[in-house]
Amino acid sequence: MLFLIGTGLSYNDMSLSSIEICKSCDVYIERYTSYVNDKKIEFIERQIGKSITVLSRSDLEENLNEIVKLAKGRKIAILVGGDPLTATTHKIIFSEAAKQGVETKIYHSSSIISAAIGESGLDFYRFGQICTISRWSDKYKPVSFYETIERNFRNDLHSIVLLDYDPKQEKSLDINDAIEILEKAEAHYKKGVINETTRIFVIHNISMDGEEKHFTRLKQAKGLSLGNGMTLIIVPSKITDVEKETIASLYEV
Repeated sequence: MLFLIGTGLSYNDMSLSSIEICKSCDVYIERYTSYVNDKKIEFIERQIGKSITVLSRSDLEENLNEIVKLAKGRKIAILVGGDPLTATTHKIIFSEAAKQGVETKIYHSSSIISAAIGESGLDFYRFGQICTISRWSDKYKPVSFYETIERNFRNDLHSIVLLDYDPKQEKSLDINDAIEILEKAEAHYKKGVINETTRIFVIHNISMDGEEKHFTRLKQAKGLSLGNGMTLIIVPSKITDVEKETIASLYEV
């Protein structure tokens, strides 16, 4: 049997039921779709009383069928940061298990998405499609994420903008680089959604060590210096009076 288990955000976020099931499994963890530091792995190992094998990207992308085959004869637990099935990689694991006739069970946990929305003070039901700002290279400079932000804005919906995560560096795209790409996307589309006075939320390592939350104008956000970990931006649409009151209780505005 194959268990896909979310480890949540903080180092001790795993549920008691997840801890108990891991005690009877061979336990693996993937840490390239989400930030999972050594402290968290060591804490979980102490709770379950056994070592955890760290999977590489190739283990789950090129050799996934071999991992799933192991679950035909014994219990296998794959731990992931945050909540399972929020990343495409996790859905592929689930699909491969179904193809091989391997029974699966999901253990959910807290997610950076729901946590960030909650702590922004904005209403859950007013969020539109999520998009991602990818790292640019000499030959790869995508700006299509802007279309999602502009469409959400036009429909009076807030936008969650994920910043590309690099597992080798254990950090998201630098906030200053992300803002520069945002500004270049605006210059390309010229829809008037983004400018220096645009107010954004910057959510970094929420519920983790080094947590930072900012509600600030784009110009001021350029001066932020964030460490390793996961970062996302929220670009709000029109903020209601109730949302304004909640934001005022959570941030310096």
